[in-house]
Amino acid sequence: MKKPVVFGFYGESNTGKTSLVVKIIKKLKSDGYKIAAVKITDKKIGMDSKGKDTWKYSQAGSKLTVLSSKIETDFIVKENKEIDEIIRCINTLGYYDVILVEGAHDKNIPKIRLGNIKERENTILSYTGNFDNLIKNIKKEIAKKEHRKKENLVIKVNGKKVPLTEFPSEFIKNTIVGMLRSLRGVDEEIENVEITF
Repeated sequence: MKKPVVFGFYGESNTGKTSLVVKIIKKLKSDGYKIAAVKITDKKIGMDSKGKDTWKYSQAGSKLTVLSSKIETDFIVKENKEIDEIIRCINTLGYYDVILVEGAHDKNIPKIRLGNIKERENTILSYTGNFDNLIKNIKKEIAKKEHRKKENLVIKVNGKKVPLTEFPSEFIKNTIVGMLRSLRGVDEEIENVEITF
């Protein structure tokens, strides 16, 4: 399954996190990458407005409300989600080369620190204003993922390798991974599967 590269950004208020993420999105988009962005905040805020139809649905008890218009589709989930679940949901909506997470705390997400805030686990870079170097590092990680995803699935039947092109390889991998994710005890990160009978 194609997985995007995930980068987290953190820093004190007013250190330029949002401005930096916006600048990264613009640059990567202009270079042809597909980007998803997540904003994590510790404030008790919501994007649904009191009195709107979607607000009325959630007040009535709907845990998931969807607003679809001619310009966008918004999914409003009335519960807090962990970042790994948010990323899993993003992956079901489409393919993205990179997911940028502003306000990242999760220890598994590689993070970029802005300012002099205490360093969090899995911090890979402290941003000091060298935007070109930051973009170079992000693109390098995307390229690593791209190289890994080109490795096709290997299937052997009775000891003989079955040749596969990219489409059937991805189709089989995605089908198997999708079925395995529904099983108890299977971690989200499925890197290697072995099936024998």
